[in-house]
Amino acid sequence: MNVERRIIKNPEITNPTEFFGEVEKFSNSKLKQKEDLVRLIEISFKNNKIDLLEKAAFTAKYLQGLFNIIQRGDSAVNKEIFEKYSKEYSENVEQLKNNLKELLKDGSEFYKKIFEEKYFALTHTSISSLNDLCYDLSWVKMYLNTK
Repeated sequence: MNVERRIIKNPEITNPTEFFGEVEKFSNSKLKQKEDLVRLIEISFKNNKIDLLEKAAFTAKYLQGLFNIIQRGDSAVNKEIFEKYSKEYSENVEQLKNNLKELLKDGSEFYKKIFEEKYFALTHTSISSLNDLCYDLSWVKMYLNTK
């Protein structure tokens, strides 16, 4: 069975442009890092690595939930639990980066460099950009959950 069909489960969607269009529509045009999400989708389709895209989307969705808890600094969450969530967040950011790097192995050097500078560097800007990409990948996960 074709990986694209197994993951997407929609026989009418057979290429990355259509898949991105469906996710964009599903998100009500709320995606923030559209060009880079398109590149990730294209690379995953072209190299039959949609499973890695799906893993990245799952991790990104989880990170979004953890980020919301950490950002809130919920007073109901004690210090020990807060530290646990912070540690999980850091570990999952690394997992997401590793999944994306694995996906990008089959991409051009140009895209690898863009992602390295834009998402993987340890700067305030790259962390913010990675959070935006997580937001977009969360929409991919939510879309896949409906199929």
